[in-house]
Amino acid sequence: MENIFSWLIMPISNIVLMYEKILSLVIFGFVLYKFNKLKFSEKIYIGLLSIIIVKMIFESMLDYGTIFQQLTLFTILFPIAFTIFIKYICRTYNFDILELIAQFYIVLYIVFMLIYGRTFSFSLEQVEMVDYGPFSGDSRIIHARSIFMMIVPLLWYFNQFLKHGKITNLLLFLFCITVIVIHQHRSVWASGIFSMCVYFFMSLRNNLTPISRVVKTFLSGLILIALVAFVVSQAFPGTLEFFSDRFSEILDPAKEDGTGKFRADQRQVYFPMVLERPFFGWTFEGFEMKNPLVDWWPEKTGQHFHEGFMEMLFYHGFFGLILKYFYLVYLAYKSFSKNLDQKSIILIAFSLAGLIFSFSYVLPLIFWGMVGLCFYYLEARPENEEFEKPEHIIITQTTSAEQIKLN
Repeated sequence: MENIFSWLIMPISNIVLMYEKILSLVIFGFVLYKFNKLKFSEKIYIGLLSIIIVKMIFESMLDYGTIFQQLTLFTILFPIAFTIFIKYICRTYNFDILELIAQFYIVLYIVFMLIYGRTFSFSLEQVEMVDYGPFSGDSRIIHARSIFMMIVPLLWYFNQFLKHGKITNLLLFLFCITVIVIHQHRSVWASGIFSMCVYFFMSLRNNLTPISRVVKTFLSGLILIALVAFVVSQAFPGTLEFFSDRFSEILDPAKEDGTGKFRADQRQVYFPMVLERPFFGWTFEGFEMKNPLVDWWPEKTGQHFHEGFMEMLFYHGFFGLILKYFYLVYLAYKSFSKNLDQKSIILIAFSLAGLIFSFSYVLPLIFWGMVGLCFYYLEARPENEEFEKPEHIIITQTTSAEQIKLN
């Protein structure tokens, strides 16, 4: 389901998209087949999804005479089933694959750039392509939705560095930062910063990272950034101003002539329409209506939403939005827990970054698989598991135990 991985195997986007849609139907059918083996909460979730699917099938048959009038409107709901599917598969086979996934994204990025990165540059000039696939459409090469997934190895190798202090983990963490920075997707910059903040919050709250180590890492990071900024400013004059201007649009997303302006325009145009049908959205009628904002997309190809929230609100209303994003809201609540292990913390931080990313783009399907993996790790940890505490806490506990024994 990872877009750039699919592209390496079959570099034709129409085939890749059709494969995703067909496999989504197969996965949904598999989840229904295994319905009796699902947990009670999962059954409720799949039941609610099935109600929407049945409603849309009847609507499609009555109004258009076909079972699936626009398959896209069904498949944008299937991340719900995909999340539960990954939970079920990991639970069934007792998978422990987070490290493998982090390694996978490092290798995948390197292979993809070796093959397709020849036209990469720091400019934003348009690149002519016959088939965009996972490409960004300009010289940044890779689309933000794929670069966003690099946050997984970013968090993993940073956690490994704090845990073990190995220079290899630090270098891989810095590699992930470099990848995220040079591709210039501000949505990924904002999501990455947010995920790191959430990671620190949960790690400190669960006593998995000593405050002294956090302060030392933070100060070392500031010194490194200052050193890199000095070298870059001397070797490549104007580069810092270029990146500073790009970063400033994060704080001003509706800036005139900025890429965030189009998303702001979409919200302004479509949200009043959402309020006309707030519960279940416009579904097929909305997909096939003439685009009220621009005229360069062919008719009956959808509204081409950039923002994930607005896509769900317009097509499936508040009910669809809540159903699709409920797991992320629950993970936001879970982030305040004091009973989390490191893998759960990494995946919660990444999953919540999806809320930030959804303001800019529709989340990739593979993201929802990572959410399923996150819930698997949350539920798989035994209740009496001993967390790896910082050394100073272990010493304190041992000392207290010895004192009790002496008394």
